[in-house]
Amino acid sequence: MKISFHGAARGVTGSCHLVCCAGHRILIDCGLYQGSRELDEENREPFGFDPATVDFLLLTHAHLDHCGRIPLLVKSGFRGEIITTSASRELARLVMLDAARIHEEDAMHRARQAARRGRDEKEIAPLYTTLDALDSLDCFGATATYGEPLTLAPGIRATFFDAGHILGSAFILLELEEGGHRRRVLFSGDMGYGGRAILRDPAPPPHADVVVMETTYGNRCHKPLQPSVEELYEAVNDTFHRGGNVVIPSFALERSQEILYYLREGVAGGLLPASMQVFLDSPMAISATEIFRRHPECYDAATAALFRGGMILFHCRACASRGRLPNPWPSTASPEVP
Repeated sequence: MKISFHGAARGVTGSCHLVCCAGHRILIDCGLYQGSRELDEENREPFGFDPATVDFLLLTHAHLDHCGRIPLLVKSGFRGEIITTSASRELARLVMLDAARIHEEDAMHRARQAARRGRDEKEIAPLYTTLDALDSLDCFGATATYGEPLTLAPGIRATFFDAGHILGSAFILLELEEGGHRRRVLFSGDMGYGGRAILRDPAPPPHADVVVMETTYGNRCHKPLQPSVEELYEAVNDTFHRGGNVVIPSFALERSQEILYYLREGVAGGLLPASMQVFLDSPMAISATEIFRRHPECYDAATAALFRGGMILFHCRACASRGRLPNPWPSTASPEVP
């Protein structure tokens, strides 16, 4: 048995860990390095292993720093099976295709700059293309269900547990056996915290002999959630009272959906004006919100009950092409929010 680290070790992006056991090679995540231009160039460097020799890739969740190099992995020869949860599979498709578009646009921009400087445009190529991202989707195989073990090969079993980080996120327990030795190795991925809206709290971790844990924020305490929600409501009301409009920059995945949820909660609870109009101006965020709407199995008990009761938690599909959100609570007495 052997574990080697090929990303997110002594850093915070590019998560990629390789487990070798019983003649099989299992990759946990294959993320993109993000940040500086130097890290962009590091994405083009060899993986540190031969992608063609990897049998399985287990994806903890669909953030770019965990799934963003999968198209490059496939382009480099990976032909194994990618296993993740149903929600992560849909979100990863969205994230990888968006990343491919950005890589293509960046390559064209750099090629134009190179041409103006008299350099050969053919030197500039995207890290991977939209076609590469689409090709990688063919490698997605079995769907993981929280708490249900998957036998990958004799002596190798994987179980996904709810990490409460984003929709479909998981931490993964590998049960490994080789040469009469048995080890339980737990990969945390990115962990969420309790008491958030929409998603369940992280599942209790099982016993493990070895834990490989993400620790980006391990040296600090998080601010409680409720004061942040109250600050949001205060900022919105203060801006409206002064006759202004509120613009909220946000990550398209997870954060946008949480903000929409809390805006709906604020109106329903009388903490925000019922006449408030909400516009979601991001094609990617609109698509991500639709994926959230399709996976109520990931919701916590309170949110699931609202969903079953007919509550429109986020938006109406008919408005998605325009990026506009309808009235988020069903009531003929409430003014429509276009």
